[in-house]
Amino acid sequence: MNLNLTTEPEMVQLKPQPFLYLEKHGPFSSQAPKAWQEFWDIARPELKSLSISAMSGLSKTDESKNGDDRFIYQAGVFLWETPAKVPQGLSLRTTHGGKFARFMLTGSYQQFPEAYPQIFSILEDRKISLSDEFCAEVYLNTPENAAEADLKTEILVPVQ
Repeated sequence: MNLNLTTEPEMVQLKPQPFLYLEKHGPFSSQAPKAWQEFWDIARPELKSLSISAMSGLSKTDESKNGDDRFIYQAGVFLWETPAKVPQGLSLRTTHGGKFARFMLTGSYQQFPEAYPQIFSILEDRKISLSDEFCAEVYLNTPENAAEADLKTEILVPVQ
């Protein structure tokens, strides 16, 4: 697979934002699709009442845990404002915001397992320290409205 990833991180400052999500633990490759399926099964009927700013998957590795349970994935949407009620089965939190290194990935979501090690290597080479927050994939388009080769995803990695 030919990885289509920007190689220069753009430093951005993100504000805290409400995030409506469904969380799964385990290997990202198996749990992320399940999280998205369950999220949309619950959220789809509620879409008209939500003020969605972006669709995003958040991921993190909890180094205090062992095995597959240390991998945390949250499938969800960033919101412009906090909803009056949270659909049963979903969670709501406000993200921390802060400084992030932004990369752009063009093409299939199947590139994620190859993209993250490259991103972490780029940041390490530039001596940019990571912070202990969730990484975010912000989906600028979706398979429903773009060809797989034309998918655009911002990958945001928390840095100090």
